[in-house]
Amino acid sequence: MRIEAGQSLYWIGIVGLVGMLAMGGCAKKSVVATTSGTEVAKVEAKPPAKAETGDGPLGGLSKSPQDEAVKGPPMMVAKADEAEIAARKAREAAQKQLADIYFAFDKWALTTDGKKNLTQSADALKQVPRVKLLIEGHCDERGSREYNLVLGEKRAKETERFLLGLGIQNQVTVTSYGKERPVCAEHDESCYWKNRRAHLVLEDAK
Repeated sequence: MRIEAGQSLYWIGIVGLVGMLAMGGCAKKSVVATTSGTEVAKVEAKPPAKAETGDGPLGGLSKSPQDEAVKGPPMMVAKADEAEIAARKAREAAQKQLADIYFAFDKWALTTDGKKNLTQSADALKQVPRVKLLIEGHCDERGSREYNLVLGEKRAKETERFLLGLGIQNQVTVTSYGKERPVCAEHDESCYWKNRRAHLVLEDAK
């Protein structure tokens, strides 16, 4: 009976020792008793996995954050601006080559010089076929307002007809200002001649 009591006390002591070690919060080691009860093996516990804090590179990826950066499509703004600037320069250059066309008193037929100037203007217009063309018809101060509005329109339309016959592809609009917008205010023939005109204006791109 004493032997059995001694063995019971032995096992109680072992169990108590294991419980004390487990309750002691040992983070590094754990105790395991052998089946024979003669020795206790100490096994080192693995440290917990390090939590990702966002300070270092992501695990399992072969690329750095710089390599992983999402690249969007190339910006087209610069090219669009360059195209717009080039179109504006071409329009301004063509405008400088467009000469006013002058008419005889109370006439809308083109003169020889007028046809020559329009031929040169047509060459410039063919360089900017997508630019809109406005043809203004003007008259001198003689005659009524209504009469000159009609005469100015005839001059503008005759100019348009001749340019289209030369093969320009521009969209053309005609208007008449009659005697409302003179470029010269003197009351003599040299001034009247300057006011009897068709004026060509290039507008925005089509």
